[in-house]
Amino acid sequence: MLEVTMFLDEDDLHQDKRMDEYIMRYLMHHGIMGASVFPALMGYGQKHHLHHTKGIGTVDEGPIMILFVDDEEKVRGVLPHIKEVIKDGLIVAKRVERL
Repeated sequence: MLEVTMFLDEDDLHQDKRMDEYIMRYLMHHGIMGASVFPALMGYGQKHHLHHTKGIGTVDEGPIMILFVDDEEKVRGVLPHIKEVIKDGLIVAKRVERL
């Protein structure tokens, strides 16, 4: 099995849709076993710009993490498109064992 984790900003878009929703629907459409979206309190990426979750008086987009897992063949089948649509995020993958 392969687990993929993506680090994005909650305001990232793909074709005028929120990127997290687009990716979740894409994964569901392709029969991926399971996926989740997690909000983060704070984070930064390659540009070292600190992102905070939205709160009273803040206008910054919050960081999010999308995680999905399935058999390696199915994951490798959806990764090319995901890498194509995620321009500014980080995507990592690791082998996992189902217990």
